[in-house]
Amino acid sequence: MKINNNKPPDGPEPHNIKKPIETPRAGPPASGSGTGPSDSIRISKQGKEAAQLIDAIGKLPDVRTDKVSEVKQAMESGNYKVDASKVAQKMISEIV
Repeated sequence: MKINNNKPPDGPEPHNIKKPIETPRAGPPASGSGTGPSDSIRISKQGKEAAQLIDAIGKLPDVRTDKVSEVKQAMESGNYKVDASKVAQKMISEIV
């Protein structure tokens, strides 16, 4: 017995092609059925305050240049001292 043309087809197989799922769109009802249920949302006072705080935090600089320049000047002048015991305690407290 001889089988010809047994090469797989190029591209995806028709039974494996997934069709996109259509989602209903917001807006007025498609049919003239009158008014249907509508979704609404109300943001609480705390939610609005939280959004304002998040926005304000986002506007802050990532680097406090005043602190960086202060430490840099202290290092360059030789006045920057590191307390080794404080560094060690901080390292241990973060591990534990």
